[in-house]
Amino acid sequence: METISADNLRAVGIDLFEGCGAPREEAHTVADSLVEASLVGLDSHGVIRYVQYVEDCLAGLVKAGAPIEIVSETASQAVVDCGFNFGQVGGAHMVEIARDKAVATGMGFAVSRHCYHVGRIGAYVQQIAERGMIGLAVASGSQEGHFVVPWGGREGRLATSPLAFGAPGPERPLVVDMSTSMISEGKIRALLHAGERLPEGRILDAEGQPSTDPQAFYGPPKGVILPFGGEMGYKGFGLGMLVQILGTVMAAESITADYTCVNGFSLIVIDPEPLLGSDAFGESMATLVDHVSSSAPLPGFEGVVLPGQLEYETRERRLRDGIPVPEQTQKQIVAAGASVGVSVSL
Repeated sequence: METISADNLRAVGIDLFEGCGAPREEAHTVADSLVEASLVGLDSHGVIRYVQYVEDCLAGLVKAGAPIEIVSETASQAVVDCGFNFGQVGGAHMVEIARDKAVATGMGFAVSRHCYHVGRIGAYVQQIAERGMIGLAVASGSQEGHFVVPWGGREGRLATSPLAFGAPGPERPLVVDMSTSMISEGKIRALLHAGERLPEGRILDAEGQPSTDPQAFYGPPKGVILPFGGEMGYKGFGLGMLVQILGTVMAAESITADYTCVNGFSLIVIDPEPLLGSDAFGESMATLVDHVSSSAPLPGFEGVVLPGQLEYETRERRLRDGIPVPEQTQKQIVAAGASVGVSVSL
């Protein structure tokens, strides 16, 4: 597969989103987020989304440049109306809002309304961890994105409902970013574009039968995704319910809203300083990491793989060698550019 430099892809993204009417700074925010997701290996939330974002702008689903406003708040909580601007723009504002409240009170919580797709939620908690705090983020989804079956059901009732946490580490932040389903829709899309099969146990076709064909998910008729956990899928289902509560119920949004590609994004930030002080917290984190890392490795492993380690290694490699982009995705990005009067060179 051909690789393309991060700088090239970032420049293309900025041009595309400016072509959609976004102010340059906001176009930069969105392109940076999607390129960074591709750099760390989360291709499902990376530059493959350029096409979807442009299409949704043209369809009026994204309001490029719309203001981000706090509609209600307390000393430690806020409901933020993202105005259907790009989700990364609203998410960036919410990081600052939740962080400021955590500094003031020890803990901050921000939840969105009218928030378009926020992209890789691990990016937000990583930013919090890099500032010495603990972050927890979730992203629920509207009815249009309810691909995931509840435990014991065969019809989609939840979104893929990712959750992420980040905490400062002795060398770099520890970051976990996971879907509460067996696979994200974006990963299915990436495999479809690459002409590859799905691993077993990820989806059911429209008849409720297991399938490894990405097209069986998209249909028509459409299939569904299983909750995380395989035979213990009630665990993933339970976490998916938590995501929906924090991301939708807490914003007084409707779980059955008809919005397309809207995330109920929420962010919790905890400042360790008031409880034990930053120095003591850092020492305790170093002790935890040292203890966990001291485990003898399994055969085939060089050692314990800490949360976020593989992503950091992938990022270093792709910065050096480029980001792999399937030919079909490249063609779609070029076509998306043409639709907003932008000449794309990859």
